[in-house]
Amino acid sequence: MELTRYLYNGPPSAATLRVGESRELLDVQLSPGMPAELPPEHEYTLVLLELQHLELLPAETKRAAKTTPAPPKVEKE
Repeated sequence: MELTRYLYNGPPSAATLRVGESRELLDVQLSPGMPAELPPEHEYTLVLLELQHLELLPAETKRAAKTTPAPPKVEKE
């Protein structure tokens, strides 16, 4: 199942969607101003887009993990 990130700008809402070939259930909780991951071709997503309740978010990029610099090596004389 492929999900796309959107910014939700409608009223608080929740839905259970049947997705994929196996028709598995996907529970979604939608809150105004919060990101939501929805299947892009699903009828529910298309209706929310038509109502202008969804705004496509840029693809999320993975950041490199923060690393702690190693302590300086102390040379023994």
